[in-house]
Amino acid sequence: MRHTWILALALVLLVVLPEVAHACPVCFDSRDENRQAFLATTALLSLLPLGMVGGVGLWMRKRHRELDESEGSQDQDAPPSDV
Repeated sequence: MRHTWILALALVLLVVLPEVAHACPVCFDSRDENRQAFLATTALLSLLPLGMVGGVGLWMRKRHRELDESEGSQDQDAPPSDV
């Protein structure tokens, strides 16, 4: 029961006093250089995981094609089997 009251109080404080919940002072800085640096960093950190996942996907696709080609060349070099 005590945890419920603490959670309710925290929720009410966040609703009533939203400026307390600011993430960092850089986000709300009035200087343009700081805002530009913040936006550039945000873009980098948002796109980096997407690029990493895409890079791994492209590598896997390339590796799969290489393995398919090597299996195809081995099948052509092997003598035909009598089945």
